[in-house]
Amino acid sequence: MGLMGILKSNSDNGAGNGTELNFYDVKGRQKFNSSKYSIVVKSGRRFAVAKAPSGIDAYRILGKA
Repeated sequence: MGLMGILKSNSDNGAGNGTELNFYDVKGRQKFNSSKYSIVVKSGRRFAVAKAPSGIDAYRILGKA
């Protein structure tokens, strides 16, 4: 991913802490829950990004920015 158009939230501001979200690990083909994720804005949409058990980044759409 390039830096153009992507704004990552700072993990120190509490974004993604406390609320557990469901993600899907595409490589491992399984669902998982995570409360450690960061918010990314890309192409006018907000995504939650978490590390999947297989080691890849898993994205979940949160809504329009």
